[in-house]
Amino acid sequence: MKLFKYFLVIAVLAGLGSGCKKTLEETPYSFYSPNNLYKTEADAEAAVTGLYGTLTGWSFFKAPFLFSEDADHDHVVGPVWNFSSQGAGAYDQYWGVASMWQGLYNISAQVNTILEKVPGITFTSDSVKNRVLGEAYFFRGWSYFNLVRLWGPVPVRLVNVTTGSADKARSSVAEVYSQVIADLTQAEHLLPRKKSAFAGAPGSATQGAAKALLAKVYLTMASGAASGSVKVRGGTDNAYYTFTKDVVAGYEGMDSKALFAKARDKAQEVIASGDYSLQPTFMGVWGRPNKNNPEMIWEFQTQDNSDYGTYLQYWYSAPYYGGTSYMWMAQNLYDSYQQQDDRSLNGVFHQYFMYGAWMLYPQRDSSLYSAAPGGNTAKFYTAYSHPFTKKYWIGTNSEIGSAATSTNGGLRDVNFPLLRYADVLLMYAEAANEAGSGPGADAYLALNQVRERSHEQDTSGLSQQDFRSLVLEERGKELYQENNRRFDLIRWGIFTQVMNQVGTMENVIKTRSKKNLLFPIPQSEMNANKLIGANNFGW
Repeated sequence: MKLFKYFLVIAVLAGLGSGCKKTLEETPYSFYSPNNLYKTEADAEAAVTGLYGTLTGWSFFKAPFLFSEDADHDHVVGPVWNFSSQGAGAYDQYWGVASMWQGLYNISAQVNTILEKVPGITFTSDSVKNRVLGEAYFFRGWSYFNLVRLWGPVPVRLVNVTTGSADKARSSVAEVYSQVIADLTQAEHLLPRKKSAFAGAPGSATQGAAKALLAKVYLTMASGAASGSVKVRGGTDNAYYTFTKDVVAGYEGMDSKALFAKARDKAQEVIASGDYSLQPTFMGVWGRPNKNNPEMIWEFQTQDNSDYGTYLQYWYSAPYYGGTSYMWMAQNLYDSYQQQDDRSLNGVFHQYFMYGAWMLYPQRDSSLYSAAPGGNTAKFYTAYSHPFTKKYWIGTNSEIGSAATSTNGGLRDVNFPLLRYADVLLMYAEAANEAGSGPGADAYLALNQVRERSHEQDTSGLSQQDFRSLVLEERGKELYQENNRRFDLIRWGIFTQVMNQVGTMENVIKTRSKKNLLFPIPQSEMNANKLIGANNFGW
């Protein structure tokens, strides 16, 4: 089966790029080199398949993408022992930050080799060749998009160094984005649509994925360059606070209106393609039976074993259901859902077993959730009752009450949504509102599709600022723990303001300063690259 090709070539390709931490490196197979590997169409397919394989490693979805970025925002909390470094903004204290930097540049290096070698290979079909090249461009664009969002100005390496100096100066934020757009535009032209006979295996990048990622790139640039104000719910009293946004450093001079229009148009192309649709229910997006459903535009593929499984269930689900109480939804986010909202009604564990007792959440709904499985009584315990998301639980609602089976040290086949259709609809709504003078019928239609799916009431008649604020809130509720919230707050220039309004939440320190807007460049890069210059502010 095509799916298993993603996992068979990783060991072969592991030696083509440099590792991150010695203790985490794959065993390098040095007898495979770019010169003797890139000879046939099968070699090219294996090389691009290896790009997907890198996502399973310790530079990405084994831990760093979840703990270094998605633990650092106002909608997630956890025990102090788990939030004492990365969850507290101490990025230099977490090994995963340097590992992500290395992993993203390893992808870029592999792509550079593919783009150098593959054009000279004879393929049975130009369509297959275009797909392979398109996937490579897509991955390089995705890598530099993450690098510029997390580190700001970074070196852009489009040719691998074989001899001579590896020193490379940092490109400006605008220059990095120029390359990201160029790569994703190439990918968009080369990649097949999702339903094409030439599309890759489930989880492969497609034309729709390139368009959706381009929409997110344009939206990030546009909001970073915009002025205005945003209303956000939070603080110690969970009230609404209005923040005047800052133009994000490096985004000055970008044409915000024009970029919002580009984001709107690119998102509209994804919508108009008809290749994707919302699942009928929110819980229908998640779980093992729903992998690669029509809402998933790009979904990270996994297997139920220690090599290619993820810790998503282990870290996010409730105790007894495969979780270990590493992190949970902040109360301010839970309280922002309407009572009938499916994302809180069915998307959160309301009962679970921990420390010898059944617990429930929230306290105000004790009468609804006190009857625990097996005739037990669940109670609310201030220190231990929390809202854990069901997104990454591999069971189903009918299995509530059955404990998760422990296997592979917590590593399970729980896929991760890198891009999904609900995100595209919300991007369209935001961009359409900002590209004009306020929300039109099309913006409301996109926003309300997401709201209606979860049984929220339709909205209408809002000002441009109120619509902007509502879309940002809706993104937080819909895309919780999907690697978006911190990026959304930073691109709107309100990250430090929102976090500082929260202060300390459930004993987790949320206060942040200017230094927390970017990650520190790893010391290994500072030592090796004489042209890298000074580290990011505060590091």
